[in-house]
Amino acid sequence: MKTEEEVLQFFNAELRDIILPLEELRIKKVRKIKYLLLLASISVILVVLGVCGQMSGLLILGVLATMLGVGFAYETLEKMKIVLQRHFKSDVLPRLLEYLFHQFDYIPNQRIAKSVLIESQLISDEITMVEGEDFMRFKHGETGIMFCETTVFRKDKSDGPIFQGVFLVAAFNKYFQHQTVVLPKSKVSLLNKIIDYESIAGFYKIKLEDIDFKREFAVYSTDQVEARYVLSTSLMIRILTYKQKVNRKISLSFVNNKMFCAIPNYVNLFEPAIFESFFEFKYFRKSYEALKLYNEIVDDLNLNLRIWTKQKNNI
Repeated sequence: MKTEEEVLQFFNAELRDIILPLEELRIKKVRKIKYLLLLASISVILVVLGVCGQMSGLLILGVLATMLGVGFAYETLEKMKIVLQRHFKSDVLPRLLEYLFHQFDYIPNQRIAKSVLIESQLISDEITMVEGEDFMRFKHGETGIMFCETTVFRKDKSDGPIFQGVFLVAAFNKYFQHQTVVLPKSKVSLLNKIIDYESIAGFYKIKLEDIDFKREFAVYSTDQVEARYVLSTSLMIRILTYKQKVNRKISLSFVNNKMFCAIPNYVNLFEPAIFESFFEFKYFRKSYEALKLYNEIVDDLNLNLRIWTKQKNNI
C-alpha cells in the first residue's frame, strides 16, 4: 500500500483543485454560522438586561432573537454537512481509492447485508435493524476483502446498538468445514453478552496452549481439531499483533471459508472536515489511515498465503 509520504504528494498534486470549491463553500458557511451565533450571543445579553431591568418587551425580543440565531446557525450547519459529505464521497474519496487500489467498489450509502452478519456467527439472528455506510470491496493481492461501517440493533433503537464499528469480511487461506469463533475475554464486549456460545448446541469451548492468546480471547468451535488447524500458532500471534495495532476489542470468526472481523469504533470514518481546512492534510490522513489499517489485515494475518486451494472463495 502507498506510504503516507506518497499519499501527501498525491494530495498536493491531484486533489487540491478538486477540494478548492469545497473549501470555498466551507469557509462561506462557517462565516455565516459564526455571524448567526454572534447575533445569538448579543441576544442573550438582551435577555439578561430584560430580566434585570424587568423589561418584558426586551426580554421577549432577546429570547426570540436567540432562538432564531441558534436555529438558523444549526440549519446552516446541517445543510453544509450534507453538501460537503456528498461531494467528498462522490468526488474526493473515490480518487483516493483509485490511487490506492487497482480494483475496488465503493458505495457510500450501502450497508452490509444482515445475512452476512448472521452468517458470521458473531451477530445474533435476533437482530432487527442494521444501519451502515461506506461499503467498500477490494482485491488485496489474491485475497478478496470487504468492509463497512456498521451499526446493529437487537431491538428498538432506544435500547442502543449491540455493535457499532467496522465489520470486515475476507477470504481465508484455508479450507474448512466447521465454525470457529474468537471473542475478547473482557465482558466489555457487547458481542459476548448477546450470544452464549457455551449454551449453543454444537459449539464447544476450545482450550489452546498459547498463554498470551488465552489471556485475551475465548475460542468456541463446532470442531476442536479444525479449530486448532485454523488457529495455528503463527495466526494466533498475528491476531494478537493486529489487536494491538487497531487498539480495539476485536472479535473474529471463521465460517464458510471466510474470516469475519468485528472492530468496535464509535468514530464516524470517511467524513469531510467541517471546522478544519480541507487543505490541511491531517483531516485527509484520517481516511487514508483507516483504509490502510483495515486493508492491512490481509498482510498482518498473512491471508494471501495460499495453503489450500480446493475451493475458491469470492468476496
